[in-house]
Parts: sequence; structure tokens; C-alpha cells
Amino acid sequence: MRLLFPDAKDVKTPEEYEAIYPPRTLPQGAMVTRFAPSPTGFMHIGGIFVSLINKRLSAQSGGVFFLRIEDTDQKRQIPGALETILDALGRYDLTPDEGVFPKEDGAQEERGSYGPYVQTKRASIYRDYAISLIRRGLAYPCWMTVEEIEAMRQKQLAENIKPGVHGRWAKWRDAPLAEVEAALKSGQPFVVRLKVTDDPAGRIEWKDLVKGVISMPVNDIDHVLLKSDGIPTYHFAHAVDDHLMRTTHVIRGDEWMSSIPLHLQLFRTLGFRPVHYAHVPPIQKLDHSEEVDETTGEKRTVESRRKLSKRKDAEANVEFYHEMGVPEVATIEYLLNIANSAFEDWRKKNLAAPYTDFPLKLNKLAAGGALSDMVKLKNISQNIVGRMRADVIYPQGLAWAKKYDPELAALMEKYPDYTKRAIDIERDTPKGNKRIVTWQDIRAQLTYFYDELYERIEKFEFPEAMPVEERSALVKKLADVYDPADPKDVWLEKIRKVAIESGYAGEVKQYKASPESFKGHFGDVAMLERVAVCGTQQSPDLYEVLQVLGPERVRARFARFSA
Repeated sequence: MRLLFPDAKDVKTPEEYEAIYPPRTLPQGAMVTRFAPSPTGFMHIGGIFVSLINKRLSAQSGGVFFLRIEDTDQKRQIPGALETILDALGRYDLTPDEGVFPKEDGAQEERGSYGPYVQTKRASIYRDYAISLIRRGLAYPCWMTVEEIEAMRQKQLAENIKPGVHGRWAKWRDAPLAEVEAALKSGQPFVVRLKVTDDPAGRIEWKDLVKGVISMPVNDIDHVLLKSDGIPTYHFAHAVDDHLMRTTHVIRGDEWMSSIPLHLQLFRTLGFRPVHYAHVPPIQKLDHSEEVDETTGEKRTVESRRKLSKRKDAEANVEFYHEMGVPEVATIEYLLNIANSAFEDWRKKNLAAPYTDFPLKLNKLAAGGALSDMVKLKNISQNIVGRMRADVIYPQGLAWAKKYDPELAALMEKYPDYTKRAIDIERDTPKGNKRIVTWQDIRAQLTYFYDELYERIEKFEFPEAMPVEERSALVKKLADVYDPADPKDVWLEKIRKVAIESGYAGEVKQYKASPESFKGHFGDVAMLERVAVCGTQQSPDLYEVLQVLGPERVRARFARFSA
């Protein structure tokens, strides 16, 4: 071993590592789960999806959810990707119990007794297990070059043989000691490969906690465990880390299903008890393409599903949802609905309960992939924001505006109490206020409350049936009868009186019965006041709006049209 790893110091045995990382002291049935991303780009919505499932299941069982950073593929790392991961987990309330955490100064720190939680910091651990496997005859050094492996692959393909280092193609598996010593003396780099002894014709069967019982051919490839730079491959690190960190359940995307034969083989070879696996389907996108029927020559539209793509689909990136202004809790509930369709009925029966009260169960997770559905997401967001109090909406809306609408953010900060009163209109109702679907809608709901924005409105959508020459006179009459001290019913009757005296029907049904007898109806005159004061026909309860605006603003706006 000294010849293979001359720089290795303080090499530990597997038994020593068992003492360093003892079994966790947790309640019976507690689940230890993890999210183990690679810092290679933006945070995929699928990462939030699996993190949510992992965190909920560990929390419900009194277990542990930890974050491990799998950075062994150094070439694919992107600066800032780790910060992006930590920021996203924090925003979506998926902060782990152990692992890597952000510090206030922008750096990171690790917390927990089973670290390091960054794989490149665990290099000596993987080396020591590789040494143990070599000593036991279960792994071997291999000096095959890239060119040799490619030539071997081409020959295998020509002979219709599965490509890879296996069987008689594994030239260094049983190499004589003299050849090994000569290779070492040459100074050429080597990798450490797993020595597979399973029958290539065999099969392995296991129970996936989402997919059910699965049977697949055994792994018969002598996969690389340690690369020539001493960094482990994902597969080897996965087995070592999940054992030493005492993971009980690996819940991940089903793109990893094909790796299960190798992973279970590694657990067995290393002498570890395997974890429980649960593979969840990815969120999918529906594509439409046109095909020509070869028989009839007619074109037809064909639908096909595919996994959300980092390259093709904006909604794959969690920042898409943030920029869209979807509250993080709405995105979480959208994902829970994808995980388990029973969540929707539960939410209807438990409107005031936090989503964490929903009992998520592994055997109830959807086995088939759900489609990305922005309509559904917005509907969930609308219902959630509709139930929020103004003092909850304000800080969240402000945080969004600071990043995506600085002008609005400045006004919200300039008039905080006034803004909250404006947001609070119609909130104290059984159905709540459904006008804000996402934070993008806040500007439209607040524009007319700020004089700075109202004064920039150029087009006012007055009732079309009302002649232009009558508007000023009617607005003046409305201004004359306006009294901020009036209760709502008195205010309405004053508008009705102005309408009747000006030749408008006092009731809509009265106008419909004899439209030729009136210029319009009471609603037209009320709409005139709404547009004059708000600049839009779409506003919450006008009486409440007037109360929040206050008499000074209301009279100034009447004056704009009654001069």
C-alpha cells in the first residue's frame, strides 16, 4: 500500500471509522435523509422538490435531514453555485439540521457530528476504504489509458459486446505483481477499480419505497472507485458517505434508478447495511410536435413528455419562481400537490393549518411524473396570498420589489403604514382578497394609492356610454356630496341621488327595463368615481379605497376632472 499511496498518512481501518461515526441515537423509526447536490449551476426546482420530501419525512419521524455537498467533479463546478444552493434552501424553509450553512459574512460553515459535509474534504476517508478493499482483494489499481479504453470500447462494439472494463477486458484485475511494480516505477497515474465477482448473468431485486419491487441485471463492470487524482467517483463516495453519516433513506430522482445495482453491490462489498431507496419521478414538461400521417398525408399534433430541462425550460430554475413573484410557501404547496395528490383535499379541509401538518408518506408518493402546471401554481399562490394578513404580505412583497421593482419598493418603504392599510382592503372577508396572485400584482394593486404613480396615469377608462362632456359636471357633483365621515350606505345613496338627478336610473334593473328612458344607470356613475379616483375600473371595494386614500387625496383627484 505504501507503493500505491506513498503520501498516505494515518490510514484508518473501517473499524476505526465505525467508532468515529457511530450509529445515531434517535427514536425508533426515525429517518435520516439528505439532500446532496453538486455545485454545478443554478438550483433546479427538482432539488427543492426532493429536499422538501426528505425534510418533511425526517421531521415527521423525529429524524435528521442533512445537506452534503458533492463537489468531486471539480471541472463542472461553477463559482457561486454553493451560495445559490444555500440561499434557495433558506428561502424555501428547507434549512437542514446538519451540513453546510451560510454565514453572515458570505462564507460557509459546517455544523454536525458526522462531517465533513463537503466531499472534497473527505478524500482521506475514501482513500482509506479503497486501501481496505485492495487489501481484501476486492479492488485493484488500473493503469489503462484513455486511449486504451477507447480502443477497447470500439472493439467491444464491433463484436457486439457491452462496452466497459469487465471480464477478460479488465487487463489489470489479475496482473502479475511484477507488472504492477513496473507500472508503479514508471510513475504513470492509476485509478482504483472495483473487482466485480458477481455472475454477469445474474439479477438483483430490491424494493423501492416509491416504485415497488424492481429487478435488474447485476453490475458486472469494474467501475472506478478512486480517480487518478485521489478524488472518488460519485458512486463510491455515495456508499461510504451514506453509511458513515448513518443515512437511513436515500430519496432522490428516478434518473438514478439505473445506478442501484452498482450501489447495492458497493454496500455489500464494503460490508455496509444498505440504505432504503425511494426514487421519485421528475417534474415533466409537455411538448407538442407535428407529424405527417404516412397513409393520409394529414398533419397531426403529437404530445410527448420529458423531464424539465435546465437548457430549455425557464421553470426548471427556482429563480424563475422568485422573479415571477410566487411566495415560497405557494411553490412548496404546489410541489406537495405533485408529491401527493391527497394534499389538495387536505388543504381544502385545513385552510388555516401550516403545510407541515400534512402527513407525507413515502408509500403515497406519486410513482408517475407530474406535469409542470403554471396555472395550478398561480391558483395555489392566489389562495395562499388571499389568506395572508397585510403585515405578512408587506415584507414579502417588499423583498420581491427591492430586487425586481425598485421604484415600487421605494414607495412601499416611504409609506409603510399607509401601504399596509391599502393591502389590507377586503382582507377581512370569508374568501379573502384574491386580487394578488403573485408579488408581480402588487404594483397594479398599489399604483393608485401613491400620488407619484397616479399622476403618471395618462389613460383613464371611463364608462364608454357616458358622454365626455358630462364627465366633468358629474365628477364635480360627486365631489360636492363627498364626505369622508359618511358611513358606506350613506355614501352609496349620495352617489345614487347624483345619478338620478343627472338622468341615470337608480337601479340596473330599472335601466334594463327601459334603457331608452335613461342615460345609463347608477353603476355607471359609481364607475365614473372609481376611475377618477383610482385611474382604473379594477379596484377593491371603492368605499374602503376612499377611506385609505383620505379626504385630501380624494378631493385632489376629483379636482383633476371637475375643473
